[in-house]
Parts: sequence; structure tokens; C-alpha cells
Amino acid sequence: MDDGIGEFKRARYQARGDGRLAVTAAETASTRRSDLVNVPNLISALRLPIAAAFFAVDGLVARGILLFIGALSDALDGWLARQFRLETRSGAVVDPLFDKLFVTVALAAFLRGPHLGWLEFVILISRDLYVGSGYLASKVLRLDIRPQSRASGKLVTFLQIVTLFVLLLMPESIGIFMVTVAVASAIAILDYTFAGISALRRRVEAA
Repeated sequence: MDDGIGEFKRARYQARGDGRLAVTAAETASTRRSDLVNVPNLISALRLPIAAAFFAVDGLVARGILLFIGALSDALDGWLARQFRLETRSGAVVDPLFDKLFVTVALAAFLRGPHLGWLEFVILISRDLYVGSGYLASKVLRLDIRPQSRASGKLVTFLQIVTLFVLLLMPESIGIFMVTVAVASAIAILDYTFAGISALRRRVEAA
């Protein structure tokens, strides 16, 4: 009889524990969704269709407006995240991801013109190709490397935006900006490489 009661109590406690685990898992999933789907992240995501619109228009004014809206959205999502305390780990990934996609897609639209060739295009996005490849490699190798913004990377993004304006307003002067972006990208690649190696060493030492 006592054994039966004991089994019943253990089963009840286990059911309660399983229920708590289910609630905790649901709360965690809900938190992750709320971290991902918020106003700053949605504004960041808008940069991709804005960049895609570069393929639909050719005029200086139209592309200038698109470029201005894209740059404005970049400033707005960061301001909203800081102002309303919506800074999240997902936002730290989403914002730079759509920055890179915006620049890459917008630059690709200029490949149809006479002032930007494939070699120049690859040079302009070399930092993004390197960072993207490194991030995918870390996932495949299951390395716990969290993406972090770096001053060198922000400089490259700024120069890429400037290059887009140059392609719009002074396309004959693109050469000097190509050299500038190439040098800044090389520095950023080295910076990201050393930062990644240092992060891995700290995690190995901590383990």
C-alpha cells in the first residue's frame, strides 16, 4: 500500500517537473521570438527590399532616394534599439547582416553599368565575403564565436556607402575609392582574424 502511494507521489512530482520544463521551454522559445521580431529588426530587414529596388530603377534621383532611405533605416533601427532598450543578441546579428546584404545587393545593381566590373565588385565586398565565410565555418565546426561589431568593420561599411554615392554622383572617380575600400577591407579582415583567434584562446583557457 505504502509503495503504491509512494509511486503515485513520485509520478505526480515527475509530472509537475515535466510541466515546469515544458513551460520553461515555451517561455524560452517565446523570448527568442520576441528578441528576433521587434521594430528595430523589422526596420533592418526592410533594407533588403530597398536594395533590391536598385535593379528596378536606373535614374539618379530614384537611386539616390533609395540609398538615402537605406542609410536612414540603418541609423533609425540603432536609435530605436538604444532609446527603448530593445538591444538583443539577435539584433546584434540582424542589423549588420542586413547592412551587408543592402550594400552587396545595391552594388550588384551597378554591375549593369560601365563603371563597376566584377573584380571591383569582389574587392568592395571582400570584407563581407570573409566575415560570412568565417561565420559559416564556425557553425560547421561548432565553434562558439559570437559576431561582434568592430571599428574596422564599421569603417568599411561607411566607405561602401560612400562608394555607392560616388557611383551615383561621380562614377568617373570610383578608382580612388576602390583603393581606399580595398585597404580598409584588408585591415578589417586582419582585425577580425586576430579578434577571432583571441576569442577562441580565451574560451580554451576558460575551459
